[in-house]
Amino acid sequence: MDSDFLERVQKITLTKDEGEVIKVKSTHRDKILEACSLSLLGHFLTTRPYNQSAAKSLLRSVWKIVDVGDGLFQFKFTLESQLKWVIQNGPWSFENHPLVLRRWERGMTAGMVMFNSIPLWVQVWGLPFDLISEEATRDIGEGLGIVVEVDNKAFSSEQARFVRVRVKIPLDKPLRQSGVVANPEGN
Repeated sequence: MDSDFLERVQKITLTKDEGEVIKVKSTHRDKILEACSLSLLGHFLTTRPYNQSAAKSLLRSVWKIVDVGDGLFQFKFTLESQLKWVIQNGPWSFENHPLVLRRWERGMTAGMVMFNSIPLWVQVWGLPFDLISEEATRDIGEGLGIVVEVDNKAFSSEQARFVRVRVKIPLDKPLRQSGVVANPEGN
C-alpha cells in the first residue's frame, strides 16, 4: 500500500458527533431478551462445500432458523424443553457435516460467537470385564474432555461389548480415533 495513504488512515479521528453515544430505548426489549434466551447459535463444522440451501430447508422443517451470516445460524424455540431436547439429543449433522451448537448469551454478537467443543458419543471397546463400570467409563470420558453423560445400558442389560460416554470434545485438538486405557494397577 501507498505509505501516504497509510499515514492518512492512521490520523483519522472521530468527529464530535461520531463519538456521541446513541442510546437505545428499552421498549419491548424484555420480549426480545426472552425470545433470544430460548435460542441456540449453530455453525456447520466443515471446510468442505455443502448445499447450504438444502441444509437450511431441512432445518427450517424442524426448527425455526435465522441465517445471521457467515455460516452462522440462530435457532429459536418457544419452550425451554424444546431447546433442551435439541441440546441433549445431538450431535446433529447434515451430509456428514457436524452442526456445533451453543446457547445464546446476553450481549452476544454474530462476530463474537465461538464454538469450543462438540458433544460426541464415544464408544469404548475391548475393556476387561472388571473395567465395565460407570466409574471407569466416566474416568475414560474425563481423559477425553468434559463428561456430559454416561450411557448405563452396558451395566444394566445383556449388552456389554462396549461402553458409551457422551463427552464435550475440544475443537482445538485433533479427534482421537483410538487410545490406550490403563487399569488402576497400570496394566
